[in-house]
Amino acid sequence: MKNLYLFLLIIPLVFSCQNKTTSDNNIARLTRGTVNIIDESAEKFISSDSKIELLVDSLTIAEGPLWLSKLNSLIFTQVQLNKVYKWNEEEGLSVFMDSSGYTGIVPAEEDGILGSNGMALNSDGELILAQHGDRRVAKLVGWDTDNPTFETLAGSYDGKLFNSPNDLAFADNGDLYFTDPPYGFGFEKLLTSMLKEQSVNGVYKLSASGEISLLVDDITLPNGIALSPDNKTLYVNCSDVEYPFITKFDITDNGIENRSIFFDGSELVKTFEGWFDGLKVHSSGVVFSTGPGGVFIITPEGKHLATIGTTSNALNCAFGDDEKYLYITAFDYLARVKLN
Repeated sequence: MKNLYLFLLIIPLVFSCQNKTTSDNNIARLTRGTVNIIDESAEKFISSDSKIELLVDSLTIAEGPLWLSKLNSLIFTQVQLNKVYKWNEEEGLSVFMDSSGYTGIVPAEEDGILGSNGMALNSDGELILAQHGDRRVAKLVGWDTDNPTFETLAGSYDGKLFNSPNDLAFADNGDLYFTDPPYGFGFEKLLTSMLKEQSVNGVYKLSASGEISLLVDDITLPNGIALSPDNKTLYVNCSDVEYPFITKFDITDNGIENRSIFFDGSELVKTFEGWFDGLKVHSSGVVFSTGPGGVFIITPEGKHLATIGTTSNALNCAFGDDEKYLYITAFDYLARVKLN
């Protein structure tokens, strides 16, 4: 795990604040990376000559992509800047929300990574955010008004503040699953922050009735989280390069059971930079997960079909309307690739 920390410490955390967008439809977009087909069945989703279009560059820890059909736009976070941004074809890039992850309601490390990270819509179309700085899962009330406010959905467990909720996923019954690594404390204090109250970096469930339960307590750095379309499988990414696995669990009436390794990336981390971060599940059940070298396309049985290679560490991904495009937030840019 120390290798990850050392790698992250040397990454510049301050990039140009003038994000550059290539959204003008009259200009051919630059590309970033190439697609590597490993199994021909990947052609159902992507082709080897598919273009990875650069949409915005000069970003600062781009994360949490989410497609909003209502706005025909993608929103995503710049965690270091504590903002959420919006992108669409017509308008390009704009600020969607300031102070997206830190409003000062709880103690936070001054040099921490305090913005919001993962985002999701609940069944009512309300925006739910994993907030690093405020150390909670919150609902944005009135996000389409001039005076939006945050409402805490989950701020503590067993009387102790969370570390920094990172990613989240809803089940059809309204249960919300989320991860809680310590990245909000900042890379330099990832292991040493005196503000850390939870003894573990957990995976939690906020039930539709409001009860919070700790599901997993021994994944070193739980990060991306997603459910299968039938809601019977829970996937959890670990961003620890010394534990480079995607873990899966069966979701049962008794909770989560039958833990197993869904995908083993131990050989890939020896060759490619990066780690397992965000992931999403296609309507077919195929998993699209960021990992060493880009975004992996993996069957429900764990077979690696293809890698959408990126030139910067891929941190998360999200599907657009009708799964026509896959949007990718890399460490310092936003890109997309058209799916077959």
